Amino acid sequence: MAPFVCYLFLTFTLDIAVSALKLSITNNGPAVLGSNVTFRAIVSDYNEETLKYSFFDDLRHSESFIEAKNSCTWIVEYPRHLYKAGQYVTKISLEKNFLGIWWPVSTSKTVFQLTDSLNGKLVLNQNNIDRPNTFVAVNKPVYHYVKLPEKEMSFLKQNASTINTYWFIDCVLYDNTIDFSFNYTYGDVMSSHHIEAIVVANNQPVPPITTTTTTTTTTSTTTTTSTTTTTTTTPKPPTTQSSTSPKTLSTKTVKQGSTAATEPTPATVIKNSTEVHKIKKRGISNRTSKKTPAVYKCNNTITVGENYTVGRFEQIVSVREPITTVNISGRNWLQHGDLLDLKVTYAGSPPFDYCVQYKVGQYNVTGNETCAKTTTTHATDFRFIHYFPDSDQHTVVIIIENEITKIVSRETVTIYRAAVPTQLSVIVVPVFFCLVAVILVVFGIAYYQHRSRYTIEVADFDFGQENPEYKTFSERLHDSFRDAFHFGRGDEAEPLTPDTRYDSMT
Repeated sequence: MAPFVCYLFLTFTLDIAVSALKLSITNNGPAVLGSNVTFRAIVSDYNEETLKYSFFDDLRHSESFIEAKNSCTWIVEYPRHLYKAGQYVTKISLEKNFLGIWWPVSTSKTVFQLTDSLNGKLVLNQNNIDRPNTFVAVNKPVYHYVKLPEKEMSFLKQNASTINTYWFIDCVLYDNTIDFSFNYTYGDVMSSHHIEAIVVANNQPVPPITTTTTTTTTTSTTTTTSTTTTTTTTPKPPTTQSSTSPKTLSTKTVKQGSTAATEPTPATVIKNSTEVHKIKKRGISNRTSKKTPAVYKCNNTITVGENYTVGRFEQIVSVREPITTVNISGRNWLQHGDLLDLKVTYAGSPPFDYCVQYKVGQYNVTGNETCAKTTTTHATDFRFIHYFPDSDQHTVVIIIENEITKIVSRETVTIYRAAVPTQLSVIVVPVFFCLVAVILVVFGIAYYQHRSRYTIEVADFDFGQENPEYKTFSERLHDSFRDAFHFGRGDEAEPLTPDTRYDSMT
């Protein structure tokens, strides 16, 4: 009972100790037969401990490594004469040392591919920049080259005696190079072309230099002369054609929409020259449609022997015109409150994607600006209107791009506040009316005082006199003067009674 309890205890302890380790494995495939495949195992949650990595694949390769680190690399070579192309699996087992016993921790696996042909891709380079897509600029040299994985380049350098690359454009052989590259200039805008590169590597080693010795002996009665002649023969590198492994070039073109193919015909060879190649005009049936690219199905075959490694790389190249001559027109000095109205014109191949960004102050474009949201158009111009709420200097950044180029332009906009001059009427009219009001008030007061000075109050008392004689004002005034003078003379003789004074006024 005690051993069983100890076993359970050790098992439980080991499970806890190793449960935190996680294992993953990757490979750098696919790989051509004859080259190496690198497998890399990585352990996460590593705690500075010694681990045992055990690799094994479907082709009976196996190897173990004891490493005090969280990664391990296994490199395996798969010779062509031993293995076939296909998909295989490599497994790895991770073990941890516990009390002198390697205890399994984790396992993982990865799938890798072995191929008969070279792996890589056909890259287009223009203006010393690898194109991110299959579009190239018209009337500018395009540098085509085959990019192989580093492991396959090393394999060819170590094993291939000769390497040739055959370049086809629309199923026509244009050149044969030895450096995986080809220069060409496309002159027909808005067209597409089928590019194919076939790499042929001869894995037969160059025969060693041989030495032939010929000995001639001449005998006479008097003297003996021995003459030795040594001849050194340096063989030429093997040609691309031989009696055992003939190499033929043939091409077969299937036109778009057709069901029958033309019979194989010898490929047309265009000699290399120092001038840049130009596409020749082809027949109507072989021209590429501007709307729908022609689908070329070429049967460019090269018959080689068992010691040759071949790679076929294809690409559809579309020729476009880059964006040029960007012009921005409109007023860039605006009074505060005015709307910015600019028109942008340009040239190039549609479609175009553009956006407009607004920066405060001066801004220097770097060419790396990107659009968060773009507008697509097929026109070669567009306009935009914007309102700036503040009075300051702004920079308008305009980003336009098509399949070939991206152009970033800027326009500086200045918003100013104009000083409004005070109009003369605003001053003159109020002052004038104020003066008129003062004058009216003064004249009103003077007129009132003048009227009050000459106001005569007349009291007409009727003391019972019946039917007084009607007199005019002048007659009454005359009688009043007369009575007044008469009253003055009779003042000493007889005092004036109240009745007499009132009578004199009537």
